[in-house]
Amino acid sequence: MAQLETPRDEVHRPVRRPGVRAAARQGGALTRATVLAGSLVSAAVGGLLIVVPVRTPAVAGALLGVHMAVQGVLQLLAVHESKASAAVRWLLAAGGFAALPLGAALFRGWADTVFLLALWTGCGWLLRGLTMAVSGTSPSVKQVFVYDDVLNAVIVSAGLFMTAFPFSSLEQLADVGGSVLLATAAFEALAAARRNPRTLRAVD
Repeated sequence: MAQLETPRDEVHRPVRRPGVRAAARQGGALTRATVLAGSLVSAAVGGLLIVVPVRTPAVAGALLGVHMAVQGVLQLLAVHESKASAAVRWLLAAGGFAALPLGAALFRGWADTVFLLALWTGCGWLLRGLTMAVSGTSPSVKQVFVYDDVLNAVIVSAGLFMTAFPFSSLEQLADVGGSVLLATAAFEALAAARRNPRTLRAVD
């Protein structure tokens, strides 16, 4: 009786599903690009707050508002390509959308005192950190961002500190805010530069 033989290379060849690998590469590239872009924006704004003398709340608010709005847009871009669960996508998208009016309010100078500037900035950071932390309880979030738990803890802690600490001067607030943004930028850069990042990928 003739035996049917299967070529060895076909036995060990993994089954490929059309479109999945392309989607994974696209998502991973998008996620890494958004995190790197966010890192650059955080570093730029943080450096300006520390180096350049900030004389009015309007100037500091404009810088922090730009950072917050850009981070919201980047979060929306990353979520747009996600194939994670609907609950995770809605949660992260809500955080991204909410950052836009907060950033616009800071940019337009509506936070005209040190207290309001710290309060609104802290609320924005709390919103971003908490949405990432809560969504991190879902396994599907690992396919959305390459953020680490340490980064989420830094953002949430900074938001709590900004809302609770009574800053005595605008210079003090600028130094603290700039230092937080530089630390955030460092964590974002490290998360995006890892050799095996948890990238956005297509899932069934």
